[in-house]
Amino acid sequence: INSEESVLSYRLQKKTNFILNNTISFLIYLFTFFIFYYIKRESILLESNYARLFGFLIISLITGTILSNKFNLTRQHEIGQTIRKLYVSLVISLGSITILLLIYNVGNISRYQLMGTMLSGFVIEVYYYVMISERRKQINLIDRAKVSFNYLLTDAIILSLFCYFLIIRNIKPENINEKHLIMLAAIYISWLFSAATTHKFNPIEIAKNKWNAFGLQIKFYLLIISLVGLSVYLLQLNPGNWEHFIQAIIAYSAVSFLLFIFLFAEKVKNKSDEVTAIFLKAYELKGPAIPSFVKKNFSKYSFKNIEATESVLKQKLQFEFLKDYEDVFLFLDRMLDLKSFDTRKTFIIRSSDPYNISVLNPESHQLLINLHELNDQRRINDYLRIVNKRLIKGGVFVGALVPNKNRYNRFLKSYQFLIANIFSFIDFIWKRVFPKLPLIRKIYFTFTRGKDAAISLAEGLGRLVYCGFEILDLTEINETVYFAAVKAKESSTEENPHYSPIFKMRRIGENGKTIYVYKLRTMHPYSEFIQDFVYKQNDLESGGKFKDDFRIPAWGKLFRKLWLDELPMLINWLKRDLKFVGVRPLSSHYLNLYSKQHQERRKKFKPGLVPPFYADMPVTINEIEESESKYLDAYEKHPVKTDITYFFRALYNILIKHKRSQ
Repeated sequence: INSEESVLSYRLQKKTNFILNNTISFLIYLFTFFIFYYIKRESILLESNYARLFGFLIISLITGTILSNKFNLTRQHEIGQTIRKLYVSLVISLGSITILLLIYNVGNISRYQLMGTMLSGFVIEVYYYVMISERRKQINLIDRAKVSFNYLLTDAIILSLFCYFLIIRNIKPENINEKHLIMLAAIYISWLFSAATTHKFNPIEIAKNKWNAFGLQIKFYLLIISLVGLSVYLLQLNPGNWEHFIQAIIAYSAVSFLLFIFLFAEKVKNKSDEVTAIFLKAYELKGPAIPSFVKKNFSKYSFKNIEATESVLKQKLQFEFLKDYEDVFLFLDRMLDLKSFDTRKTFIIRSSDPYNISVLNPESHQLLINLHELNDQRRINDYLRIVNKRLIKGGVFVGALVPNKNRYNRFLKSYQFLIANIFSFIDFIWKRVFPKLPLIRKIYFTFTRGKDAAISLAEGLGRLVYCGFEILDLTEINETVYFAAVKAKESSTEENPHYSPIFKMRRIGENGKTIYVYKLRTMHPYSEFIQDFVYKQNDLESGGKFKDDFRIPAWGKLFRKLWLDELPMLINWLKRDLKFVGVRPLSSHYLNLYSKQHQERRKKFKPGLVPPFYADMPVTINEIEESESKYLDAYEKHPVKTDITYFFRALYNILIKHKRSQ
């Protein structure tokens, strides 16, 4: 078990590790610079041109470190990943320093000094990271991946065309010398090296999302421009000639990038777990992925521990690890049979860094507790998948989140009423509206990195079920909701849900045929995955709807009262999936609430837009079944007369008695 203090100590150690490694990397290159300078000049006092070179070296090292993301390397990273970042940083640094030397025309610089400094520093730096690494045995320098040969061939043709028209034709074939041929070879070698490093010709499979795909492509162009610039500098081409090579590679980069956007921008799968916003396009709203474990007569959840060990987990939680979280402990003790969990297979942290969970062995733990809110996870689904992978089947994950309804209370506690409402409105626009808009959401995530995300309770619980968990119980403590969920299966591999105003729901139609009923969204995203949980916790209220359904926000309730949510069902009427008056189209879950006899009978009839419910206004599920049976009896005898009668009775209840959709 890791207490909060030990986790904080671990994170501090990781941060220290990160600062130490970057400091040592800079010292290595400074050391090699002065060693080679002393060998060349037999002095450590820098001449003016070498003092400028030293400044350029610092700038280039910083540039390479940032662009290669080398600065976040720690001893926990894999060797292959570490070495890739190191040589990408080296190439970018070399390219940067070469460009600076060419721009500022610093003369009398020893190539021996420059290359000796950088290459020796790189070798020592690699040796250092290999020696401190905790994963020396896991070496995989270049991931094996399929290559799009059509894309490779097209890109090679583009590169060759620019080499011919901007280099060979400008220099003229009769003036091509040995250095020019070496430079042309260097361009193609740089092209292949950069492509292998950044997986340029496998953009769909490697990239995590569209932004990552764009980032890999840009890294490729930075690498190839840096390598070509370095080659120009080392070969000391004439000023009238080297410009042609630089112009050719920059022009190639621009056209090649446009080609990538044209071919792959829309094909790269969005592997982020953010809800995809698709406007004015209907999608299928899928139901719960797995059956629920939740029982109405709740008893403590017990983990069937194979090992016969006496657990001291309860004492450790109460008096050591959760001593500052008394209410959380009481919640766990009420819900879980803590004695059934193995202390050695329990992990407790308070951290927003998914790395702290990912370092655990797969399927190794019975209980994982993270007291940090899910709102600070950039990709919540990815994080929940990591947790799922680390739990044994039947293992329990305990987490926390701050739902949207409590965000307003935070402002009220900190500010006066008027200011609190202003800040709350800004927070609503920034944290809840912007992430749903296709273009603006990119700006939002760039600035916030997903921290303090606005998440509804329904969305948070829905994500859990979507990622393979079943919800045991939840409680609210100091405006933070703590939940416990059981790993029921492996994480879902389905496409992430969409967030569109219009969606279609799978329903049972005439003769048991599956139809898709169009509706206007009135629920939070991921709400469909917790339908079973809401039913088992709250049952049904009068009218057959879920009681206290927290999945429906205020605007959703308004839409339902005004019948706006059912307007798209007119599409089904035009498609003749529904008739105007008839039994309500139901999901298989709702249909199973009726008696078997009534289930089979109502399948023989086409569902309708206006159900008999609004004519009879039944209260319980049994009364609803009785109302539908009465309607079907009448419809079998007089179809047209029955539909007209029920329509006007429903219209009277809606207009005069003000009955509305719930």
